[in-house]
Amino acid sequence: MKKTPAASTAGVLIALLTSLPLSVFAQAAAKPAAPNAPAAAKPAAPTAPVAAKPAAAKPPAAKPAAAAAAAATAAKANALGSGVAGGPLLTRDELRVCLKQEETIRNRITELETQREPLAAEKASIGVEQQAVRDERAKIEEFRKVADELGVRFKTYGTRVEALNARVAEFNASKRSGAPAERQRVEMNTEQAALVTERAVLEAERLRLSTQSEEIIRTYNANVNALELRVTDWNERNAKWADRSSAVESDRKGWLSSCSDRRYREDDETAIRKGK
Repeated sequence: MKKTPAASTAGVLIALLTSLPLSVFAQAAAKPAAPNAPAAAKPAAPTAPVAAKPAAAKPPAAKPAAAAAAAATAAKANALGSGVAGGPLLTRDELRVCLKQEETIRNRITELETQREPLAAEKASIGVEQQAVRDERAKIEEFRKVADELGVRFKTYGTRVEALNARVAEFNASKRSGAPAERQRVEMNTEQAALVTERAVLEAERLRLSTQSEEIIRTYNANVNALELRVTDWNERNAKWADRSSAVESDRKGWLSSCSDRRYREDDETAIRKGK
């Protein structure tokens, strides 16, 4: 009595959740005016820095998943020779063909099962890599927040520069003198010096963020590209496996149609097993 081989289950295709390559943070703010010194004691005016604003990056775009191969369910075992009494007997040649087909289908299913296990293991590994890329993306978003905060600081700095320049222009135009005017001149020169110091700090921070962002985003984009290639390769191999699985299932159903529930002579089976 021979059972039909069980059908294999096809794997599902992987959908890659990553983003388009990111751009390095760009400088986008207008250059604020440099603070002018009062006419009485005019130190060199600082040049205003360009604010570092992060370039907009597209959110991770999900690649559409390919259609999963249809999963074949294991069929209920059917046996040669279990047909209704009086039904058509298999000739020895027909029985030989049915037994050979059954063996071939079983071997193909065993091979498919062997190939399925490494595909499933690789799929799990790809899932881990996908999560690592998502974690990298989260770090980049945190980095972007820091860059946005620096842009706000640059904007505040530019507002202070403009206010000081207006005061200096009014002071110089008034041509005031005396102790009150001298105190005002000293105050404005002190503020100008503070702005020069602040500009140096902001520029240093901008340079640090710019350098770090280039390296972080370069690494992220390289990882995304490598992951896309790996996923594409896996999907192609898995699709081929699913096609082979579907072909085996089709052949199995054909075997059921032509060989199952057919009676045969045990002497014929014995002879076939002996190579006759």
